[in-house]
Amino acid sequence: MDALRRVDPASARVSVAVRVPGSKSVSCRALVLAALAQGKSVLTGLLRGDDTDALIEALRALGVDIVGDGPDVVVQGGGPLTAPDGPIDLGHGGTPARFMMAVASRAAGATTIDGSARLRARPMGDMLDLLSGLGIPAEPLLEGGHLPMRIVGGDWAQRVIEVGQTQSSQFLSAMLLVGASLPEGVELRLQAPPTSAPYLRLTVAELRAWGVPVETSYGTNPLVRISVSGAALAAQRRQIPVDASSALFWGAAAAIVPSASVALPGLDLSDGQPDAAAFDVLAQMGVRIETTAEAVVLRGPKQLTSAGLVNCANMPDATPALAVVACFAEAPTRLTGLKTLRVKESDRVATIAGELQRAGADVTVAGEDDLIVTPRALSSDPVTIQTWDDHRIAMALAVFGLRRGGISIADPGCVNKSYPGFWGDLGRFAAEPQPGDTA
Repeated sequence: MDALRRVDPASARVSVAVRVPGSKSVSCRALVLAALAQGKSVLTGLLRGDDTDALIEALRALGVDIVGDGPDVVVQGGGPLTAPDGPIDLGHGGTPARFMMAVASRAAGATTIDGSARLRARPMGDMLDLLSGLGIPAEPLLEGGHLPMRIVGGDWAQRVIEVGQTQSSQFLSAMLLVGASLPEGVELRLQAPPTSAPYLRLTVAELRAWGVPVETSYGTNPLVRISVSGAALAAQRRQIPVDASSALFWGAAAAIVPSASVALPGLDLSDGQPDAAAFDVLAQMGVRIETTAEAVVLRGPKQLTSAGLVNCANMPDATPALAVVACFAEAPTRLTGLKTLRVKESDRVATIAGELQRAGADVTVAGEDDLIVTPRALSSDPVTIQTWDDHRIAMALAVFGLRRGGISIADPGCVNKSYPGFWGDLGRFAAEPQPGDTA
């Protein structure tokens, strides 16, 4: 991959079909469950990107047999887990790191979990507290609450875990996934509304897809209790759904490229992935969305309307794409609920605003975490976008370039974290237009 990638403006009246890869969130959950389940699981349509490949290698390091280099893999689960001699490096992967900290609590010996400089900066203290409360020795090796972390595996001291506010739902998801493999199961009692609750519901849905009985209780707070049965976790054949987060970038392209038509085969907007809710925002802005048996088809309007105030708290990964679309609406848009974006692969509140400003857009940070996007005329003067090693910043600004023109993306290889085929799919928007009316 070149160090710089130029984005060609989209062809007039482009009509394309794009098959996006499997969900990164579901892929990670399915890999952990397959590793812990009794028997041989077959996962099809698995995302193969930096995060999932790092998770696969981490599970192999603990002794899990995983066969397959493509999107279809076979996992022989349920065997004994043993800590490796050296540290497990999860690269930039926040989800894999947090999941592996919980998995390591069941491995014989001491496991060291580590990652890149950026991953070392991301918060991990909540998992330290959760494991320590279960009697699992866990300690940071450099700075409190951060990787690298040393975890000594053993039996969990109790089934019921009292949980306060956590900085990420991934910590809770990790405990549920691992707890599903324990004879007694696990129960989380939530003392505060969970962060990014839709991702926690995604974990519950994935557990149920594997036949795990899960009970949930609701109170004055949205969710107060999740109880996972101690029934045996059995191997499955699991088809990974298309990634709604990746598909959203092509929804954004359909919205901003005049007269574009984009078909997304295999996408199911009702399967519970949090970023599927962002397609409702596109519809509010005037994008026509049609669901057929084969695909979701999106067609943009002549002029996008503003969605006004958009709360992204339950779909944080949708923010980069929605900010790009808002640049071409007829009135300002305010994106709120962005607190968790400060501790992603980059500080996305800052990088979204900064890189769109670099490209001439009017984007400001309001208060601590809101983004206000005010549409204005844009030049096509050449500009190089810095990606900050963040896949979603790279993809969002590349889509922006389909409309603006003049965009080059630095470090384009960072998209390999979640969508290795992104640049090939983007190039199809510059193809010769299809004959006929595709509006």
